[in-house]
Amino acid sequence: MAWISTSFKSKTLNMPVEAEILVPQPGYKTLTQCEDYKVMILLHGANNDRAEWLLKSQIYDFVKELPIVVFMPSGKNSFYVNTFNGYAYMDYITKEIPEFIKTHFRVSRDRRDWLIAGESMGGYGAVVCGLNHTEQFGNVGIMSGALDIACEEMRMSPFRFDLVFGEDWEAFTESSYNVFKRCHEISEEEKPRIFLCCGKQDFLYGMNERFYREVNAEYDVTYTEGDGGHDFTYWNERLKEMIPWFMADNRKEVQV
Repeated sequence: MAWISTSFKSKTLNMPVEAEILVPQPGYKTLTQCEDYKVMILLHGANNDRAEWLLKSQIYDFVKELPIVVFMPSGKNSFYVNTFNGYAYMDYITKEIPEFIKTHFRVSRDRRDWLIAGESMGGYGAVVCGLNHTEQFGNVGIMSGALDIACEEMRMSPFRFDLVFGEDWEAFTESSYNVFKRCHEISEEEKPRIFLCCGKQDFLYGMNERFYREVNAEYDVTYTEGDGGHDFTYWNERLKEMIPWFMADNRKEVQV
């Protein structure tokens, strides 16, 4: 597995952006020259950047002999939406980055071979991007996601949600950025598979458990809770489970 650090000019954001990329190298017995690689886009949490995946997680060890490209962008504190203050991060994540990956690497074009995942703010980013762009992502991974943006607990935090979402919370709850509402607007054939996890000692446990109850009857969901806090001690263990879940053949046979 090769590790690439890259920067390029984002047309969507109109500024330079940085990313870390893990790419398969020829020679491993688990890889073949004819494979189109699967893709995982990993989104970091608030007040961090793309480097936290390489500094704090074991992602390299988990994927080093797998036919997968892992793309880790920086998303500032955007919550990965097209923000109220004018930066179109959702367009960047869901359109520009996939086009960049498809142009530069030998990857599958099938949505079932694409996973968008993240922790905390990145968990919200994964599900809001995944549910709003089902044409691109057939799989969503949520680790301790900051999912209920409109709840009072979140709005009372020192984070400047007004710069991201504005101040009209009634409008937010009716928008496609409210994942508790958006999850019920997806047609059956477009619904992504969901991997959802949160530790019981995590301050975000309640909203993750509520989201599981919201999607359980309608989606193919793999859900894990158990002991754990809001940290990479917990997330590394779940990452170790999420990767085989994604890499397994999840294609349903078409009845003729």
